[in-house]
Amino acid sequence: MFLKIQKLSWFIVITIGFTGLVSANDKEKDKEPDAANQYIYTPTLQKDPSDVFTCRVVNIGKKSQSFDISILSSQGKLMESQAPALLQPGFTSSDSTNTKNTIGYCRVGVRGSANDFLVTFCSQSATSSSCNAVVTGQSTSNVTRQSSDDEIGESTEKKKRR
Repeated sequence: MFLKIQKLSWFIVITIGFTGLVSANDKEKDKEPDAANQYIYTPTLQKDPSDVFTCRVVNIGKKSQSFDISILSSQGKLMESQAPALLQPGFTSSDSTNTKNTIGYCRVGVRGSANDFLVTFCSQSATSSSCNAVVTGQSTSNVTRQSSDDEIGESTEKKKRR
């Protein structure tokens, strides 16, 4: 009798352990895609109330990379967003919004290198694919790198003067 209870106990322990493992794997599958690790921002742009804002992204890298697009008002409020997607090298993706807000900007979240993407933000007529005005984006990492390069250039210049 004792052996039957002991076998039954092990069966219950293994079953509970396996159930926990399966539920942990299900939770992993339900996770959101990885958050962006870098962002590319455009300057703000003003448009006519009848025009639309369009944010375009081009993958200039050599491999497919994940990204998402957000079009925001000048106050930083989300007006339009595109869910994370995979963009093949050499391909373009875009998102547009027709809003009464006349000033906005584009933020592109990148899961990889921001240097592999070109971003433009434009205002255009709702019936035309031509942009009336365009601004280009710059990654936050490029801003930091640029200032570091400037500092390095300054220190090199100071050394040359000595």
